[in-house]
Amino acid sequence: MQVLQDRISAVDRVLADPPQVHPRAKGVWSTDPACYEYMATLAKPGSRTLETGLGVSTVLFALWGCQHTCVVHSEPEVIACQNYLKAHEISEDNIDFQIGPSERVLPNLALHDLDLVFVDGCHGFPLPVIDWFYAASMLRARGVAVLDDAQLFQVRLGLFDFLNKDPRWVRTRRRPKWVAFQRQESGSLGEEWARQPFLGIPLRIRCEGLVPAQARPFVSSVGRRFRLL
Repeated sequence: MQVLQDRISAVDRVLADPPQVHPRAKGVWSTDPACYEYMATLAKPGSRTLETGLGVSTVLFALWGCQHTCVVHSEPEVIACQNYLKAHEISEDNIDFQIGPSERVLPNLALHDLDLVFVDGCHGFPLPVIDWFYAASMLRARGVAVLDDAQLFQVRLGLFDFLNKDPRWVRTRRRPKWVAFQRQESGSLGEEWARQPFLGIPLRIRCEGLVPAQARPFVSSVGRRFRLL
């Protein structure tokens, strides 16, 4: 219990003196303290973790003793974070910085059985979905994905709605700015639409029951032309 309290206490310490890694933020972009505190309950020493983006969370994962992978586009941000860790005598031995666009880096990572992934990199659509797809594919069963900036349309669109409907993901936390889902399975997230009945019956199949058989070829051709079916 005291070990957990130490991890939670680290959140206040880092937020009081955060790494100055984001010039556009004149300091550092960060999420709600409650998000870091929630991740502290999951990120035990030796936990296998991954994040897209870099900042307060990166320092915390180092303090928590995780086997952590940080995927970040900016090398200057990495250098600034490393300088902070060194100045505060925080070991980065278990931090693996992977520099480059997440959509290129993540597919080439040979990781599996992750305990926790934190999606907080580029927020331009469709990158939050891409980051989730590759990072969450590396989760073990019962591993957790935390999505920051859930209030943004680019994060909610498709991804948030999908996870809310998919019974293979259980929502464990929901706040205005972030949300966490526990995965019930493991392995790749790539699949055909037939494995997603929770999204509803496709328009093509719904129409077949309403259109006479002799008219279906015409309706199908119109639907394909205008990308409706």
